[in-house]
Amino acid sequence: MRGGFLRERRLMTLKKGARNFAIKFYKSKDWKKKSIQYRKEHPLCERCLKKGLYERSTLVHHKVHIDATNYRDPAILLDDKNLEALCDKCHAEEHNPSKPNIRFNPDGSLII
Repeated sequence: MRGGFLRERRLMTLKKGARNFAIKFYKSKDWKKKSIQYRKEHPLCERCLKKGLYERSTLVHHKVHIDATNYRDPAILLDDKNLEALCDKCHAEEHNPSKPNIRFNPDGSLII
């Protein structure tokens, strides 16, 4: 009985997509430290700056998204070349280009 539950749970987890590979990483001390350090160095949204706008960055985004093929690659996970400080609006536009008005709370949860 238990084996069936675990197998089904694993299949459900796999169906949720690439985010599975990132969850553990985003909770790690390495990421928390890197994210804080990167935002200190880039306090303004890098995309807004390119447009001449001065918007506070609220998070650090991976340019090459974390997926099943790269979730253990330090160059993808922690290298500054793959990171970008973004405001909530630019991050929402990145992940939902058809709905640029999506907003996030400071804790990262979606505002509906």
